[in-house]
Amino acid sequence: MEEFEHNPEFLENVLLLPCPTCGGELSYSAKKQQINCDHCGFVKPYDQANDMVQELSLENAAKAMSQFTPKTINKKVIDCESCGSQIMIEDDAVSIRCNFCGSEKVNEKAIEKNLIQPQGIIPFMISKQEAKDKFKEWIKKGWFKPNKLKTLAALGDVHGIYVPFWTYDAKTHTQWSGEAGYYYYETETYTDSDGETQTREVQRTRWEYHRGNFDKFFDDILIVASKGLPHKVITPIYPFELEKVVNFSNNLLVGWEAEIYSLDVLEGYQIADKQMDKELRRIASNALGGDTQRGLSVHSQKWGQTFKHIILPVWICSYQYNDKTYQFAVNGQTGKINGSKPTSWIKVTFFILFIIAISFGIYYLVTLNNAQPIQ
Repeated sequence: MEEFEHNPEFLENVLLLPCPTCGGELSYSAKKQQINCDHCGFVKPYDQANDMVQELSLENAAKAMSQFTPKTINKKVIDCESCGSQIMIEDDAVSIRCNFCGSEKVNEKAIEKNLIQPQGIIPFMISKQEAKDKFKEWIKKGWFKPNKLKTLAALGDVHGIYVPFWTYDAKTHTQWSGEAGYYYYETETYTDSDGETQTREVQRTRWEYHRGNFDKFFDDILIVASKGLPHKVITPIYPFELEKVVNFSNNLLVGWEAEIYSLDVLEGYQIADKQMDKELRRIASNALGGDTQRGLSVHSQKWGQTFKHIILPVWICSYQYNDKTYQFAVNGQTGKINGSKPTSWIKVTFFILFIIAISFGIYYLVTLNNAQPIQ
């Protein structure tokens, strides 16, 4: 088996799974967390092996992407002109709106690209009803939300979508140097406006030069490969329990929507690379120490970069309030929820006025206390 290959097979029509009891169609049930028949109730567990979920060489992937010739894949997908997402759907499905951004500027098209075969998948563990229940709990929370939000918010579309992700590993070695500043205080003499000699404590900084080095291994940096579901939407519902990823199987996609990655493996690594640099700089800064710092220089080497392509379950949802649409997402594995809510500016205004009143009250009491004569 090749370490890396572009494989379009997962875009082929998902094979029908006949029920061995009644001949009906089997599909994966998030509620039962098993392969299920809606007609007779037959269930069977899905394969939980993970031996095919292996790290692949990023260097080999880059070479392969430059050498392969694109193949035409005749497959129905919904292509959104607004956010750029590409969602694989069943051939007989009808969709007029993008499930990510709500845009109606969508069209069907065939895919003409090489696609990296997903190696792993986490099946949905949160059912559609559970996602709705999460919404009912979540919509009640928040200080600055309108009081009527929990009763007037109208839950709209709730879509369970398998979202593409990349994970990246890398070995790193970092050298750093800089100056750490340590505060100390000196007593300073000065003459006040009345001509009297006074003293005060003045803050000074003692600078010390330091340097060092460290090794850091990054494991499974998770990057969403969807342009329709940006980081600011998806990262608040992290983490996913990646140790529960199983071998990818088309059987788990029957009856579900799945997005094709729109951010390729090298573009994803560029994002991961910046995250690694940020973390390495944070570690170096902590090592330098001090009360303040200046001239921190960080130089890192990375090697042995590997990746995996996995797809993870996300409920994409929307609701209406005062003729406006708001979106939220639910982690299809853990149930963690995040989204946008309308703001009650009346509550915000009253809160600001309350803080101002408290601050004024404290100032008044302090001033009054200082103005009282000493007995």
